[in-house]
Amino acid sequence: MTRTEERLIDALGAVGRSVREETLPPLPARGPAPGPSRWGRWLAPLAAAASVALIVVVVSAVHLFSGPGRRDHAIGPPRYYATVEQGGIVIRATATGAVTGRAPNVPPGHGGFGRYATSVAAADGGREFFAALSGMAASHVDKTWLYSFRLTGAGRVTGLALARGGVFSGLLSANSMAVSPDGSKVAVVVYPPLIPSQGAKPAEIGVLDLATGTRTLWAGGLRNRGGLAATIPSVSWSADGRSLVFVSLWCKTGAFGSQYCDAGAGYAQVRTLRLTPGGGRLSQGGVLLTDSRRYPDIIQAWPGPGGKSLTVVVLSARAVGLVNSKPLGLRVTQIPLAGGRLGGGRPRLLYSGAVDGNVHVSLGSDATGRYLILAWARNGWIDHGRLRPLPPAGGAAFAESW
Repeated sequence: MTRTEERLIDALGAVGRSVREETLPPLPARGPAPGPSRWGRWLAPLAAAASVALIVVVVSAVHLFSGPGRRDHAIGPPRYYATVEQGGIVIRATATGAVTGRAPNVPPGHGGFGRYATSVAAADGGREFFAALSGMAASHVDKTWLYSFRLTGAGRVTGLALARGGVFSGLLSANSMAVSPDGSKVAVVVYPPLIPSQGAKPAEIGVLDLATGTRTLWAGGLRNRGGLAATIPSVSWSADGRSLVFVSLWCKTGAFGSQYCDAGAGYAQVRTLRLTPGGGRLSQGGVLLTDSRRYPDIIQAWPGPGGKSLTVVVLSARAVGLVNSKPLGLRVTQIPLAGGRLGGGRPRLLYSGAVDGNVHVSLGSDATGRYLILAWARNGWIDHGRLRPLPPAGGAAFAESW
């Protein structure tokens, strides 16, 4: 029973208790009640059926409109989604694409300069969001600030505030943040500040406990390939909230540092990370999937509900007919898991398309895992093998969540 339903029941009870017996008029005396007519015998059950139907409609409306994240999953995807655009975090209506709210790059009263939105993630069934803003602090050190906010029933941003302990050293890249299933922790992928004399450093994963503000860090342990540092383009949580699932990618070229690695340009693994108090090494876990002929270039991974599947975004260098570009085939595939490992059924192709080789790709899901959202040159959500477009078009969205 939802809080709205409880409030309705309490209100009805209050009305009933306010009526006193002594204030009620006496019932008029009547003779023997006549038997029901032919029409009365039909109207009584019809009236009862209509009453039941009305109750069903009212309860359905309560579920549908009681909050921005609550919805009947048989009707469609979440009502609103958040997207990272040049001006910051933008909230849009799924049905129309209309802008309903904004979270600016530099929240009022928090100072700083050169700050820009890098990632966004949803919690609490799409009612609470977290936005990561990266840039340079007054101390001239690269940092990332983690903010939380909620959506009203009209999709407007409210309660924008810096999360307790939500300041990380280093920069955050797009689609590299995820909220735990119970909403108590946020995992972020951070690239330590670049030191020219030392070159690019491998990516790290930090986990913030939202209640205590405690940050734990996982770094190192992944074997270098050709002397190149590993980048992490994707991070998500296991169904039980005890482990992380992330993609580690080793670039073939590192002219601008590992954080600028082109998607699909290296060797990738989908790994699990067992979380322990105090942090640790990125290698304390296992490997779920490695690049192969079947899965040539893995760039995103998302565990399905209950840990029964793994959804991956895979790129392929096969040409698909685009002119004056280097197109890559893009596939979104759901792979069955059994006991936390691959197996137990045949993979299912959810979507197949094409993407320019230089475009960043991000994958997101709602709380149920039923509705996937894909941000790239052709933004949209996956619906039975089709990509239903979502604004903004033209590759302006760097990451999305709902």
